Amino acid sequence: MLERLMVGVGAFVVCLPLTFAAIVVGRHAGLLDMPTLIKPHARPIPYTGGAAIAVVIFATAIAADQFPLALVGVGVWLIGFVDDMRSPPPVVKLLLELLLILLWAITQPIAFPELIVAVATGVVLMNAFNVIDGLDGLAAGCALAPLVVVATAHGPAGVIAAAAAGSVAAFLVFNRPPARVFLGDEGSLVLGFLLWALPLIAGMGFTTPKGALMWTLLWLFPLLNAAFVVAGRMRAGRPIMLGDRSHLYDFWRKRSGLTMTLLACWSIAALGAVGAFIARGL
Repeated sequence: MLERLMVGVGAFVVCLPLTFAAIVVGRHAGLLDMPTLIKPHARPIPYTGGAAIAVVIFATAIAADQFPLALVGVGVWLIGFVDDMRSPPPVVKLLLELLLILLWAITQPIAFPELIVAVATGVVLMNAFNVIDGLDGLAAGCALAPLVVVATAHGPAGVIAAAAAGSVAAFLVFNRPPARVFLGDEGSLVLGFLLWALPLIAGMGFTTPKGALMWTLLWLFPLLNAAFVVAGRMRAGRPIMLGDRSHLYDFWRKRSGLTMTLLACWSIAALGAVGAFIARGL
């Protein structure tokens, strides 16, 4: 565990200046998330923070002999980057995500029936995580505890998760309210991809009751938010894929404010991660 702690601290130290550099580059290059009706931040904010996190994570993956993970991760980052800049049709985005997830999954020792389920689950979970990036500090804060739990696993998955946790913590220094930088789709999709792929590398299967429980707990807040959104939009007769401010965290923010909402969401994610850690030892 000392090794993982050192990896996490090292990632934090490296990612801190990288995130600051990403802010400067984003501002000068005009890579800014502009305020809109569904993006109520007060001023344009660089959406380049995910690039800093990705650099640390993919470098660690290559060092840990997980080149396919790094290569597909770069592809996921590119999908998010293009989405941040041009917003391609959702169907195109989903198909590209499906292709990349399939390319990585076939490099893993996953039998054919489970492979189909794993790929479909990956697409759903990546996008469930993507849509919780709607408040300052929310998505990164909800990723931190699950990454710490995965970091306790043996092998390369634990090392990469430790580096991801350290880089996410560094990003949060600049992303806490009021945010100076956003993850962007490029960052939230990469974190979603990692939180799906790393448990598989660590041998945390989801085809048994115990495995399914662990996965549900690791993804507790994104899954709760997705269920809340889908149910609400179906009741209202709105398209499920339509972007709006009907998320669980939006509901709580209107009633309790930003700080209490973040604490509630982070707590749910942390409790789920602790539950997954306990379930793994049963």
